[in-house]
Amino acid sequence: MKTLKEQVNEIKSATISRNAKKSALAKLGITPYEISLMLESEPTAATARTAFTFGVEIECNVARGSIREAASVTGMNYEYEGYNHRDGHSYFKFTTDGSVTGSNPIECVSPVLRGSHGKSSLKCAIDTLNRAGATVNRSCGLHVHIGAQNLTQQQCANVFNNYFYLESLIDSFMAPSRRRDNNPYCRSLADHSALTGCESMADVKTVLDYDRYHKVNPMAYDRHRTIEFRQHQGSTDYKKILNWVMFCGKLVDWSKKNRLTANVTSIDDIPFLTPAEKKFFNNRIATLA
Repeated sequence: MKTLKEQVNEIKSATISRNAKKSALAKLGITPYEISLMLESEPTAATARTAFTFGVEIECNVARGSIREAASVTGMNYEYEGYNHRDGHSYFKFTTDGSVTGSNPIECVSPVLRGSHGKSSLKCAIDTLNRAGATVNRSCGLHVHIGAQNLTQQQCANVFNNYFYLESLIDSFMAPSRRRDNNPYCRSLADHSALTGCESMADVKTVLDYDRYHKVNPMAYDRHRTIEFRQHQGSTDYKKILNWVMFCGKLVDWSKKNRLTANVTSIDDIPFLTPAEKKFFNNRIATLA
């Protein structure tokens, strides 16, 4: 028979909503105050361990000379290159992007990042962009790649299925320009209900017409062994970017064992987010309403 501590830890680590955890803990005879303390101690986006690898592409406008001056202060490791999709770089790569408009359009592409060191590297890059006066406009997007090299074909398909059922809720904390049918570079999955029957990346690519310009890109897997999330609007706000990275990474991780069958309509019902993350996204919904 499991001890009380073992039962509590099992409930705290379960992929269920916060309210479900409260109910399960209460059935063990734990007081509401003790439950509050237990759940508030869960990790935040800034401190949670990230088992997944991630990469970020930040579209913005910033002058090369300004980056040089800012990087001399922050120590950002970067290089300017011509347009390419090459992997394997250990530095932040600045490259051209034809979809970005403005006086100094550029895309800042991170190397493969992981854990606390990856978060620190990302923050350094964002601090550099902000010190250099980087700006974003409606043409800019933020793309997040989550490593998928260890996922099965079914698990990859689960990610697209789950995003399909989460999309309307995700739309509510995205800028209007990145919502359904409002941007040709991140088209909706909502019109592709056949995603719910997909069991492999081949199935997903067929349903999405082998087109990478969707909120979740089905073509990144073959090229990079990643799943790319393209919906987020351009940003140089570290908190916004990190929370979205954590959302995407946790969604991929949760999709290894879980497959939604109905729309999720409340942030509080997303089982893979911490209380702090739920508060962040609920605040974003209120701001963008």
